[in-house]
Amino acid sequence: MVMRNDAMMRPEDLEAVDNVLYEPKREELKARTLINLKRNIPRGAETYRYDVMTRTGVAKILAPGASDVPLVDLDMKSETVLLYSIVSGFRVHIQELRQAQMAGRPIESTKANTVRRAIAEKENQLVWVGDADHNINGLTNAEGIQTLAVDQNSGGTSTEWADKTGKEIVTDVRKAKAKVDELPGHEADTLVVTPDNFEELQKEYNQYTGQTVQQYIEAQNWFSTIEKTSDLVGQGESGGDCFLVFDSAPEVVELLIPMDITRHDQEYAFPYYKVPAEERCGGVVIRYPMAIVRGDGV
Repeated sequence: MVMRNDAMMRPEDLEAVDNVLYEPKREELKARTLINLKRNIPRGAETYRYDVMTRTGVAKILAPGASDVPLVDLDMKSETVLLYSIVSGFRVHIQELRQAQMAGRPIESTKANTVRRAIAEKENQLVWVGDADHNINGLTNAEGIQTLAVDQNSGGTSTEWADKTGKEIVTDVRKAKAKVDELPGHEADTLVVTPDNFEELQKEYNQYTGQTVQQYIEAQNWFSTIEKTSDLVGQGESGGDCFLVFDSAPEVVELLIPMDITRHDQEYAFPYYKVPAEERCGGVVIRYPMAIVRGDGV
């Protein structure tokens, strides 16, 4: 059988795909901008083992002649997570190749953009909510995180931010942050909310300051990062919306990426070329869950 040159993917076609596949947009990788990446894991690894701190370790003054040293490892338990492949791909019809070659241009790379976005969206989902089918927990539902049921508004009618004043919203955020800051050696540096509640942060704090809620919070230097993601929608208690406040230090949480997105060799089955892409990911490892607070009812 003879394969016609005008029905083959050329180097310039693959280069056009790679230029799109390996250049993600910042908004696609929101979790990566907030959480440290742990990459020094072999690509072939199937599991990753780590320690979870169940309570804060303690130290003491050792009396002369004593040997009862408090051991922090007694406050830890070992956890093992599975590492998974996140995969997606696209097809190119041989007629598309012929048309591109006839026009003297590489193939259209829009499909590669869609593949990259699909893999990024799955990665973000693993970080925030996990994957129930594969028993993966995310930041919102990991065992041992703290939760905060926010107070009702002054009228006693609602806990949602849409029905609260700016000062009441700030109170909710401050209480969540305090639950992290009271832990020795930890400080909440990240606030993440839903897109709708990010809009609520733009309401006036009060009539005297001329600041929005977000501007007031930023002026207090409570957080280094305030972000929004739709992955928090419906992830609170009883399916309500929530917000997250947490210490983003690597000692608290990391995102496992043994292998970043990689294009594999194209496969041909008439009349299509299939171009698969893969990322190896283990979701988030949470070493100190108490340094994460989920605020519910907002």
